[in-house]
Amino acid sequence: MGMKDKFQDQAEQWQQQGKERAHEGREKAGQRSSQQRERGRQTTDDTHDEMEDRLNQDYDR
Repeated sequence: MGMKDKFQDQAEQWQQQGKERAHEGREKAGQRSSQQRERGRQTTDDTHDEMEDRLNQDYDR
């Protein structure tokens, strides 16, 4: 194997590794965004419930 072939194979290997890492990064980013959306819904629901409880307490007095 010549020097040119050796470096070309290494460059192709690095390129493939870069593609795999980019794919993994996109997957992780998708998972993080879905977790953040889920947390956002929980926070909104909690806030709504707290406001409703406060309103009910005010009317009970």
